[in-house]
Amino acid sequence: MNRLFVSLAAFAAIAVSAGAQVPAPAPTPPAVSPPIDTSYVEYRESWITLPLGIGFRIPSYNRVDGAVIPWGPKISLADERIEIDPTIAYRSHIGKIDPFVLFKARTREPLGIGVELAGGRGTFTNDAWIRSDIVNSLAALFVGSDSRNYFRSDRYWGFVSKEIGFTHGTLTPAVGARFEDDWSTGVPVRHTNAPWSMFGKTDTLKMRRTNPSIDEGRINSGLGRVVGEYEREGVKGSFEGLFERSFKTPVRHIVTNGIPIANTTDADFTQVTLHAVFGFPTFRTQRFDFRGHTVLTNGYQTPRQRFAYLGGAGTLATVDLLALGGDKLFFAEGTYSVPLERVLLPVVGSPIVSLRYAAGSAGSGDLPDFIQNIGLGLGVKMLKVEYHIDPNYKKTSFTHKTAFAVSLDLAL
Repeated sequence: MNRLFVSLAAFAAIAVSAGAQVPAPAPTPPAVSPPIDTSYVEYRESWITLPLGIGFRIPSYNRVDGAVIPWGPKISLADERIEIDPTIAYRSHIGKIDPFVLFKARTREPLGIGVELAGGRGTFTNDAWIRSDIVNSLAALFVGSDSRNYFRSDRYWGFVSKEIGFTHGTLTPAVGARFEDDWSTGVPVRHTNAPWSMFGKTDTLKMRRTNPSIDEGRINSGLGRVVGEYEREGVKGSFEGLFERSFKTPVRHIVTNGIPIANTTDADFTQVTLHAVFGFPTFRTQRFDFRGHTVLTNGYQTPRQRFAYLGGAGTLATVDLLALGGDKLFFAEGTYSVPLERVLLPVVGSPIVSLRYAAGSAGSGDLPDFIQNIGLGLGVKMLKVEYHIDPNYKKTSFTHKTAFAVSLDLAL
């Protein structure tokens, strides 16, 4: 009996437990996502940067300095309305390290007033208009053709400018002053001391070409400048004019009967330099481009660091490189280009046939007779080979009836 009661009790307990409702476990609370940050965060670039990541600028190369390697940070303040550009440049052939600082500031629009201050030591030229820095460097490095003459100087200048905007262009007049102390560089006579080049290192018209001496000393002058730019529907042009009136000039050293004589006559001068480039489309893909450069000087015995030069593939191909020079210069060229649209080459596109006319002269006092060049060219976008002829050829030690020229155009 006892076993029976125990069995019945156990059966009843199992039945009760089977019929009882066991409560469900509590649900797991949903995961809470972090709140979304909808606030606006403005990221500003550093006020000081290092070009190319380490501060080096684009190097250059010429027959006087050799390799020119600039280094320096760029400083930008006040929402880029103030820019400070300090550099030091190492010049391998002459073994110099030159400091230079450029400061620019401009007011907010619509006032548009700008201030430019610059100063330091360097190697300067009046012939940078002939070729761009990179094209002249490549020409000097590979074929020994340097289309610039040089002098050394401690230079300091300042400008105040006003930018005037108009439809499709700008005009920026400026007034300022410049103070400089100049001296000669390079070798003014035939020599064998020239930087390396792939070709033309020993050529006396290329890397061993002499560099003219200047009249060493100080020049203080007032300056006026105007820069204009225009672009509309394929028509593009630029203009720059520089007016200089000197108030202090170096003593000009001349030689009479083999005896050096210091000329103490007042040699103050007034010089105007004008440079213009423009081009426009004509028929279909054809195009006409013009370039002009003029230097006019009024004064007695202008210092030679204000001379300008012509000659060579960049100006008059039938004249030896920079064989014409003086305080007066006129040069103009026009080029008509016709792409051969039916011929399409990989990468470079269609070949371009061009017809070029150029005329110019340079000298001191009065301009000599003008020299003319007519050229026919064939090339692609960046490289062109030209054949030039002087239709009024007059034989001299520095002129030729015909000439071949290779030109490089890098729009950088």
